[in-house]
Amino acid sequence: MESNCSSLLSAVCEVLPNPKLLLPDDTSLEKLLDWFKDLINHNDGQYIKHYQPCLLEFLHTMTKSEAVDSTVFSFTLKLTGLLASKEDSFNWLQERGVLLHMFDPDSWHEIELWKNASVRGGWLQGLWNMLQYQQAVGFFCKTGLIKLLLSLQNDESFFLSSLTNQILVHVLNLVTLPVLSSSIESDAQTRPPVSTDCRSVTAEVMSHVTRSLSSEEQAAVASGLRLLAVTVEQCRDPVKGQLWEHALEPLEVLVNLHDDSLNLSVMAVLQAAAKSPFFTNPEYKAETLIDAMLYSKNTNESLQCAALILQVDSCPDHLKKKATDVIVRPLLCVTASSTIVQDGCDSLLANQLSQKASCVPLLTQSLSSIADFVCKNSLDDVPIRSITSSVIQLLKMCIGHQPSTFLRTAASHVIGCCKIQKYSLDVLQSLADSKESVDFLQEALTVLLLYLQCPDTHATVFKKTYQAVLKWLGVSSSSPTVLETISHDLYPLLKKLVCDGRWEVRDSTLEFIMQLTAAFKGNPEYNEAFRNSGMISVLLISLSDGESYVQASAVSALGEALTDTPLCASFQEEAVTHLLSILSKDAESFPRRAVMKVFTSWLKSPLSFTGLDNHLSSVLSLGSSDFDWEVKVQTLEIVDMLMDNSLSCSRSSQGRESMKQPLHRLMGLGLFDLLLKCLFDCDRPVSQKACALLIKLRSVLRETDSSEHSDDLTLDISSCSWGEEVLQRFHRKQQPEEWSSVKNGAPDSLKKIHLCEILELLELEDMQCILSLSSDHVINSPRSVMEDILSAAQQSELNVVDCY
Repeated sequence: MESNCSSLLSAVCEVLPNPKLLLPDDTSLEKLLDWFKDLINHNDGQYIKHYQPCLLEFLHTMTKSEAVDSTVFSFTLKLTGLLASKEDSFNWLQERGVLLHMFDPDSWHEIELWKNASVRGGWLQGLWNMLQYQQAVGFFCKTGLIKLLLSLQNDESFFLSSLTNQILVHVLNLVTLPVLSSSIESDAQTRPPVSTDCRSVTAEVMSHVTRSLSSEEQAAVASGLRLLAVTVEQCRDPVKGQLWEHALEPLEVLVNLHDDSLNLSVMAVLQAAAKSPFFTNPEYKAETLIDAMLYSKNTNESLQCAALILQVDSCPDHLKKKATDVIVRPLLCVTASSTIVQDGCDSLLANQLSQKASCVPLLTQSLSSIADFVCKNSLDDVPIRSITSSVIQLLKMCIGHQPSTFLRTAASHVIGCCKIQKYSLDVLQSLADSKESVDFLQEALTVLLLYLQCPDTHATVFKKTYQAVLKWLGVSSSSPTVLETISHDLYPLLKKLVCDGRWEVRDSTLEFIMQLTAAFKGNPEYNEAFRNSGMISVLLISLSDGESYVQASAVSALGEALTDTPLCASFQEEAVTHLLSILSKDAESFPRRAVMKVFTSWLKSPLSFTGLDNHLSSVLSLGSSDFDWEVKVQTLEIVDMLMDNSLSCSRSSQGRESMKQPLHRLMGLGLFDLLLKCLFDCDRPVSQKACALLIKLRSVLRETDSSEHSDDLTLDISSCSWGEEVLQRFHRKQQPEEWSSVKNGAPDSLKKIHLCEILELLELEDMQCILSLSSDHVINSPRSVMEDILSAAQQSELNVVDCY
């Protein structure tokens, strides 16, 4: 805690009640609240007591003020609740009448304040801050604040309405807890029992829910449904059961009403009920209501309800089975032959699928739910084979293949429909995880290759297709059939698509090549096929693509390909030359970032990359001078790797013997100069990484014999960008007369300093601590916030207008 915060806070408390005060920004008061919260939570609120006198004076002033700024008043309400969150402060505020005045709007001088949404929000947050223990709940119940809280449940602001619901749940959970607090037991003789008031609060909430659900105003009904859903899901027993019983009759009416505008709210209530212990109790009729929604004549309603049921992990399996049947029905129906119409498709659904306006929405809803829930559920009797066969057939229908289905009208609606194609591909990708997938491998790959061959395939569909291909190739990656498909069917297609006129297709294709190579890493047959396919030449050509995203993907694909595929030195040299050219000349940052990541992966690879080893000095120099901070951080990752490889290997093989050779090599690469330059970089992540590496280097040098630290480790600081900073730190440690003698020019002896001395001068731990702080830690400090408020108050007094 800062020493002068007390006097600053007193001054702030004096100026805040001024209605003419113009606050420096909207967050200044919220930052003050955060500080108070830290004080209250630290040491059980002992620190806040130091500020109680000026805070009490401020609260009293606010209760008497006739003209108050709504923002400051909202802050005051939140602060009051925050202070009352501890029992001793609660008593202190209650004895002085502050609590009742603040939380009872009838006692405010400006009744109009309640019409301001920020004030109502401050009242709610202040109330929630306070309601943390039984004594505060007793105050809430006795003062009748429940009526005001319930009125906000229908607030026009959705945020305030939702916040009210959370507070009501919190209150209901607290009032159902047994009174265990010793302070309450000792005070029981001097006040009415809390339990009596609590019962009335619970009854008020139940009556409110029933009234809302029976209301003729749709907004009130929707608000009541939201409250019921939250209470059923989050309240404890027996309150949630009692609430359900009170709401059951009007809820039945709403379920049977099938009002489209209320369906989602009703389903949210039923979803919450499906998670509750009372769900299986027939008296509560929860499953009956869900059945009414599941088998509604409105197919959209049925599908939505089924999807919500499958999201509930604790829902009974028989109900999940019903929901699954509802979800898969549109897919099975649209691809069904005339012989099985009666089994999977009723006339109502068939009619809806035959109409263009309803066909696509129903199928997309069905497919998305199948991908999200059905394929991921381990339920018995899920018709995986039928779903797989149907989705493959649907994908063929989408690109114009004549279907053998009785719903030929529906088939015409899906031709060329990107939406259906993308959802179908999602389903097909999910089905690759099923145990039946091996039986459909060839059929699935065939239809996916058709999509890659089709000139009308949309660019976004290509991406989905590639994801599905990758997943299905993994079903049997070691199979000769799969490798043959890749060599004879996939590679020729990829070579064409890398040259597609649409940059999105080129980008997706190169990304797929990288993922495919990564998926088959360590497979010698695949590596052989890849080397002989001519794909590496294609990737080298793609490095010159005019689109930066595509170029970056080409870099990543080439990097992944060469990491696991040994090539001759000339190929390596050509690849490294291309990548260095991108690093030095490319104006876009994406390809340069990709280049540095590739170099990092190559250095980690067990394969030998002599082409890269010969250019390491250039890589480090270009990477550390880049204007993109991610490129510089990636360069430091390479530095970290080089340090580990050189120093740890030398130490492990020679113990604490000669470190000259590895240190000399790192010096020759310019690594130490690079680290010191990055230490003073303007980008904090770069400085942080460099600082950590210098601390690691210093610990290594400290462990070695000082006689091993040869003159080779002496750095000429006069020619370095970081030299002036090091020189200033050196001067601070000298005697004053020495300092004055070098101000007019550093002597030759100070132009060169040994690396060990530099690392000791830098006070790296202090720098690391400062770098770990956020960039706004100064302006967000309580002292800075209060100084800003006082400065704004002074400006208000002078009536100065800030034109900016």
